[in-house]
Amino acid sequence: MAHYLEQRLKIRHLRVIDALEQHKSLLRASRALRVSQPALSRTLQEVEEIIGAEIFERHPRGVRPNATGKVLTATARKLLSTIRDLETELDRLSDGQQRTIRVGALPVAAHGLLPAVLANAGSRTANLSISVVEGRTDQMIPSLLSGEIDVIVGRLYPPAQSDGLERRVLYNEPISLVARSDHPLFAMPAISVAEVQRFSLVLPAVSTLMERDVREILRQIGLSTDAAVQSTSVGFMRELLLSGNFVSAVPRVLVAGDLARDMLRILPVVIPAAARPAGIIHRGNLGDAGKLLLAELEREVARLEESDIVELPLRD
Repeated sequence: MAHYLEQRLKIRHLRVIDALEQHKSLLRASRALRVSQPALSRTLQEVEEIIGAEIFERHPRGVRPNATGKVLTATARKLLSTIRDLETELDRLSDGQQRTIRVGALPVAAHGLLPAVLANAGSRTANLSISVVEGRTDQMIPSLLSGEIDVIVGRLYPPAQSDGLERRVLYNEPISLVARSDHPLFAMPAISVAEVQRFSLVLPAVSTLMERDVREILRQIGLSTDAAVQSTSVGFMRELLLSGNFVSAVPRVLVAGDLARDMLRILPVVIPAAARPAGIIHRGNLGDAGKLLLAELEREVARLEESDIVELPLRD
């Protein structure tokens, strides 16, 4: 049966389909789109009437696409991505040489890498308009697939399943123990794990994956985390480190600025080596704006490597 989709299916329908697949909940999808839940439900009903079949299965914890829905959501994402690419291209034409890029920044990159990239780029990015949104990997990947953002910068974790995205390793993110520069530990002739254990720990909980990595390393060196303070706020954690006798275990690049300004120092405690690749994720080939951003990231990574904050990956 002919559905006449090109005449009946609207962009607002595509946005609802994409939001429901991404958020798996009518309530969360309506909040993301800033519409009421009844309005979103009506739009979903319109789509299902146009298609002639249900596209989402309802269950107690939300919704999930059925076989028809999976085909429809994948296509909706492609169409929305094409529309956003068109919008970017039109902006570029209207602004002369102005280029625009939308960056999804994972927590470590958002706080420790991108600020330095933009601060040091100077005139090289004068014609580059950058929009940055911070989030976790599981939030950013759907946004990248749908075209809401152009690239993701940060830690590269293996995907649970093939997603067709390009992953480019730029550096490795070693984890170290850090404390304020005048912390009592630095006055000791030698710092052991037992000495570190005498002080309170503050640990990052900005992402489940980072928290897992940090706790595994502390377990390996025999440092108990039973009484540790956990925080999802990098700002709160940083304030505790700078104003108290706290110790933290973090990716060095997360506090790169404080290390460079000598406000924090790395404790000389041996940490087991572990591969923690980081870089960028993008769809297909990078455009001019993406290439410009990549060049600036590589410059900053080289500076950080000279300061022993990141490690460069081994090249074949």
